Amino acid sequence: MKILYSSHALAPRRGSRSTPMRSSRAVAYLVYSEGEGVRLAGGALESSLLAEAREDGFTGKSGTLAMVRRGGARVLFVGMGKREDVDGNVLRLAAASVVRHSIEAHLPDVQFVLPDSIPLWAEGKGTLPSALQALSEGAVMGAYCFDAYKSKKGKRAGIREIVFGFAGLSLTGGKKKIAGAESVAGKQAVARGVVFGEAVNFARDLINRPPSDKRPAVLAAVAKSLAGQGVSVRVYGKAELKRMGAHALLGVNRGSAHPPALIHFRYRPSGKAKGSVVFVGKGVTFDSGGLSLKPADGMMTMKYDMAGAATVFALFQALPRLNLSVEVHGVAVLTENMPGPDAYKPGDVVKALNGKTIEVLNTDAEGRVILADALSFASSLKADVIIDVATLTGAASVALGKAYAALMSNSPPLEKNLLNAGARAGEKMWPLPLEKSYLEHIQSKVADFKNIGNPGRRAPSSGGFSFNNLSAIGVGPMWIWHRWGGTERGHCWRRPGPRGHWCGHF
Repeated sequence: MKILYSSHALAPRRGSRSTPMRSSRAVAYLVYSEGEGVRLAGGALESSLLAEAREDGFTGKSGTLAMVRRGGARVLFVGMGKREDVDGNVLRLAAASVVRHSIEAHLPDVQFVLPDSIPLWAEGKGTLPSALQALSEGAVMGAYCFDAYKSKKGKRAGIREIVFGFAGLSLTGGKKKIAGAESVAGKQAVARGVVFGEAVNFARDLINRPPSDKRPAVLAAVAKSLAGQGVSVRVYGKAELKRMGAHALLGVNRGSAHPPALIHFRYRPSGKAKGSVVFVGKGVTFDSGGLSLKPADGMMTMKYDMAGAATVFALFQALPRLNLSVEVHGVAVLTENMPGPDAYKPGDVVKALNGKTIEVLNTDAEGRVILADALSFASSLKADVIIDVATLTGAASVALGKAYAALMSNSPPLEKNLLNAGARAGEKMWPLPLEKSYLEHIQSKVADFKNIGNPGRRAPSSGGFSFNNLSAIGVGPMWIWHRWGGTERGHCWRRPGPRGHWCGHF
């Protein structure tokens, strides 16, 4: 699917003559809702077409779509809701709605006619490129379909080309023509949106795989395939992990027939690096709960428990095309959590890579255990920032529901930056307290820490969160933990299934 941006007029203004539109093409227009009525967001079109859509019940609500035939082609009106509510997510949803309709209707070519004055956002600093990037992200993610395991994939026509452009040659309500620099910026924004959208879809492909098709060795091979263009990959297998002393990861893996792996990605910019950051991802490729076995219903979606690692993989799939001036590391810890004959048991003590000992009281609280090794490894890289991405713990969903992802940080500036990035990416996050007194909840009588908080005590989940930080305490770099289990299957513009929430906007 080719996605382009044109600085030339795509569709005629009212009263002009046009050549007939091809029957294989869809032409989409943005529409606002205004009270009981709807209004075309930009360009000009025969009012009778929009009136016809209104008669059929089209209201202009965000994400809704109406189709009217014009000659042999189809004119699509896609709702954006109220003008003042338009943001990046509204534009993503608009583009995704058009793409999905076009795929189902077997329309391989789509013209997306933008308003002459496109709404801007992001704290009053939104730009045309940011709007174009959001639209192209939505188009790519809206086209996603995971049918690799379907015996009959159906006749699902793909889209050859999507063109974003304007009905006229003016921007932001003025008479100014699109300048060369603005045209270049628009094309770059669309290209960047494609990179981000493809990375999200890459993560979703990994997350959607059946658990037996993404064991640690399989994902290690995927990681190696990402090497090149500034990205290097090293895989640490079971023997090396033993030599390193990563016994927290090895302990969780004991019940599985498949050995664990720790993946270290590294991206080096072509010029001098202006800083360094490490992304850490939890990769439990299937989580049965171990001997603290989950109920059957609780296991149905546990192939998603490697979504943090998938996020790290997707980041390094995208980095070579983003030309960043920052050195980026990725650390993904991969294992199954199974109740095998040698499975770690409640009451066992394991030693993490940094020498800290952990009493295991619940084998289903395994994510924080393997991340102790991952964060210890990440700390040894001496980067400026560590960003930890994981599907843990369930208590965050109890606190925040499915609309918000949780985060914690030892750096207020880093926390603010991530919240702002999340807002631009359409990912809502809410900070939770990193309270030192919560460490008391995870003090063990037989080890340095225990992997669950005290039953019946307030904020036990926060005690678990603090445990997640144990290897970063006192190490030095700014650290942030980003938890989005429970939110990873949201947003209808990303289609059903895990949404592939990822770190591209960080």
